[in-house]
Amino acid sequence: MTVTYPYSLADFADKLRIASVVWDIQRNDELSGTGDGRVWQAELATPLWIGTVSLITMENNVAKQVAAKIRKLHGAQQAMFLFDPLSKYPQYDPDGSILGARAVTVSSVADDLDGLSLKGLPAAYQLTAGDKMQISYGGNPTRYAFFEVSEDAVANAAGVTPVFGVFPHVSPAIVADTAVILIKPACKCIILPGSHNPGTATKMHTDGAGFKVIQKK
Repeated sequence: MTVTYPYSLADFADKLRIASVVWDIQRNDELSGTGDGRVWQAELATPLWIGTVSLITMENNVAKQVAAKIRKLHGAQQAMFLFDPLSKYPQYDPDGSILGARAVTVSSVADDLDGLSLKGLPAAYQLTAGDKMQISYGGNPTRYAFFEVSEDAVANAAGVTPVFGVFPHVSPAIVADTAVILIKPACKCIILPGSHNPGTATKMHTDGAGFKVIQKK
């Protein structure tokens, strides 16, 4: 069967035996300042999520399979989806059972693009600072946004939240009724060139495997 890109969660991330993931931000800013401590910052491009993934000790055959999938990404040419193992579900709903199969969408976007409101949630459903969200938007090509909730928000009886802050800023192309993923939200990423370590194989197991990723929208 022909390989399909970007790798879906089922094709790659769900199969990884992750020991830890460090999520961080690569800012793309220009800074200038003066001797008295004043600093000016210009955001030249939207910040990008970066991740450092460490894998547990694996059987040699499993490690070989993971390495083969990563090599098939052809360096940074092809992408895959990766989720934060600590943020697979909203903190209020640690196994996703409260949300279930509800279709959550954008209700509105803040005028300054610094936040948004969601609808389609259960009444009184809570979003907590640190929760993650995935939003696909646009077309030809489809773009993928990966947001972090910056402040708590609770849905009203109709399942609509007030506008709440998110990071990074919302693209102007994201509009009302755009679908939102809260269960295993994923970031579209590429492998940072030179970061893949297939691990060191011994007689039975492979240790030290891991890689780094950077967001690709």
